[in-house]
Amino acid sequence: MANYVMELSKLFFAILISITPLDHLRAELPATSTKPMGQSFSKPPITNTLRVLLVGSGSSHHFPRDFLGTDAQTLKTAGGIDVAATPNLQEALKLIKEADVVVFSGNHKQWGAEAWQKSLHHHADNGMGLVILHAATWKHPWKGYNDRFVGGGTPSHGRGVFEVTVSDTGHAITKEVRKSFKITDENYRIKLKSAEYVHVCCHNAADKTKAPIPSVWVVKDPKTRIVCITLGHDDKAHQNASFKKLLINAVNWVGNKQR
Repeated sequence: MANYVMELSKLFFAILISITPLDHLRAELPATSTKPMGQSFSKPPITNTLRVLLVGSGSSHHFPRDFLGTDAQTLKTAGGIDVAATPNLQEALKLIKEADVVVFSGNHKQWGAEAWQKSLHHHADNGMGLVILHAATWKHPWKGYNDRFVGGGTPSHGRGVFEVTVSDTGHAITKEVRKSFKITDENYRIKLKSAEYVHVCCHNAADKTKAPIPSVWVVKDPKTRIVCITLGHDDKAHQNASFKKLLINAVNWVGNKQR
């Protein structure tokens, strides 16, 4: 009976979050907003559900619409994931304490604050998962950030339609992702450390480079799981089915739901 009730509650939660409207994230907040959104995780915590915090704000992207809106909907409808999202530093500092996984995409200067950087390290040191997305894989001036959480940095990018190829088809991150797919996006010319520090799962087509460019990889951190994804410039990329699957898989893997 107890198992039946648990399964019923999980089903109800999945239906509830799948119909929760997120249009206000797109319509009410400007692209560069850093205002609090007033979101929170479900209380009490839902059994067998990951608490995932989406954090991002800055320039050159529509963070509320894409990283905090579309991505939130993608993760919610995947099931087993409770999502809170914010472009605001103070709100993020509170919510990260409750999160199992952080999906960080910000490039705003506020994310270089000592309080946020310490919170990210504390989150990772306690074995909690991290997905570093698009703009957050850039070459940032934040001391120690790129070295630990990215395993490199992006100094420049191209833009257009290009092909992404899965180079590790056996990893949980690429499960059920097409072996190659096209995407309209920015092509980040990431420069990574050696294979001792990172494990690359996908490559983008070469773009003013001698070889294909890593676009999805695992940072081999001794204390936690970290996945970096350079894809995701705008709505065309965030609506791409393969991008969505990579994001869902990455969140579940760093959250220890997939091995």
